[in-house]
Amino acid sequence: MKFNPHIFRGYDLRGLVGTDLNPELVEHIGKVFGTYLKRRKLPRAIIGRDSRATSQAYGDALIRGLRFAGIDVFDIGMTLVGTFYWAQYYLNTNSGVFVTASHNPAEFNGFKFASDFSETLVTDGMNELRRMAEKDDYEKSDKVGTVRKKDIQDSYFSDLLTRLPIKRKFRVVVDPSCTTAGAIAPDLLRKAGMEVVEKNCVIDQSFPLGTADPTETLVAERLRKEVLEAHADIGFSYDADGDRIGIVDEKGTIIWNDVLVAIFAEDVLHQHPGATIMYNTLCSKVVEETIVKNGGKPFMWRTGHSFLKKKNQEIMAAFIGELSGHFFFSKDFYNHDDGLYSTLRLLRYLSETGKSLHEAVMDLPQYVSSPEIKMFCADDKKVFLLEKISPLLKKDFQGALVIDDERAGDGIRLDMEDAMFVVRYSQNGPYLTVKFEARTDDRYRELKEYISKLLHQFNEIDWNSKINVNVNALS
Repeated sequence: MKFNPHIFRGYDLRGLVGTDLNPELVEHIGKVFGTYLKRRKLPRAIIGRDSRATSQAYGDALIRGLRFAGIDVFDIGMTLVGTFYWAQYYLNTNSGVFVTASHNPAEFNGFKFASDFSETLVTDGMNELRRMAEKDDYEKSDKVGTVRKKDIQDSYFSDLLTRLPIKRKFRVVVDPSCTTAGAIAPDLLRKAGMEVVEKNCVIDQSFPLGTADPTETLVAERLRKEVLEAHADIGFSYDADGDRIGIVDEKGTIIWNDVLVAIFAEDVLHQHPGATIMYNTLCSKVVEETIVKNGGKPFMWRTGHSFLKKKNQEIMAAFIGELSGHFFFSKDFYNHDDGLYSTLRLLRYLSETGKSLHEAVMDLPQYVSSPEIKMFCADDKKVFLLEKISPLLKKDFQGALVIDDERAGDGIRLDMEDAMFVVRYSQNGPYLTVKFEARTDDRYRELKEYISKLLHQFNEIDWNSKINVNVNALS
């Protein structure tokens, strides 16, 4: 079957609904993945989905394809991807597919493929699936697989609440931008004893507020206003599949997630002294400084939650964090990201320390930091563009520590005494990502002007694309 090969990405599949994806192709992919599992003697799979308009239909198409290949299916319905991973342990089923395009706009959908507990396929596995799909390499089973619907939410809630009891009652704003978490997160938080203020929790598959991306300034600014209006202690936003969070403190301060990585690292190291903490190349210098200060071992690795999870099979870090809001409490929970576990974990930390979120942040080293900036660059151009940019950065910042080896993976990071910045291409979308910070406002403005001038030289970047995120931070 013919299809756009670019939909198979570094650690998932994503494409435009109706252009790249349709139920016929999705069923074909289900047959291929079912055959992939069967050849590895994996007889069962879990199917879950987010709230997107096509997720139900695509989930059903996947189930048809998997059953064709003889795979027995547990259908856990609309849920969050962290719950999907948790269900692998609960149902003793290490393979499956979650239907989502995560933080991509409403016109996208996609799939995360699992073949092991807390794991999704990355480069080699995704390449193998693409090859099989291109060659129609699938096999019909003599026996059609079964399908059973399973409602696991109450059991999942019970497990999280047992692990993370919270003694202090917080007033919490929840804003998932009309996506999946709106039907789930408020219920969990109320069961945890919180007072919940719901904002945009009614699911609307049209994404009326735009993309549910906690790293986008528009989302964070809306949450900031909601927290202040509600006189809340904290605010949480979520992406469409609920594995990532965004936070705002009681004073309305937007806390970017690399700062939250530092807070979580401090919490984890209190429980696991001397442990290794892994974080991605986009994270602030505050992360390494906080880990070292608290007696931990910092380990930087390439951006991409699946890459981090895979590396952790070797490193055995107690905790992994990303700027994007993926957090893995591997020592205390499982080696996967779960936005609701992260939510409760932060509230428990604040409860146990007696701090407000603002106080916790102010106890850390302070940097002036940009949001995560995403600029459209076509999939067939983004790698080559980075190859043009990297030599210019090395020439202009000869005193910097340059990280462009396997730790960077798909980009380049420059560390200086008083600043850092990263330029990379995305594994799951047609764009470049930029992040920068400095100790002072003057140095921050200097970096911003340099990066903006540099990137505006290249016609490969579309500064007007509707999938751009936070490009105003370079104005």
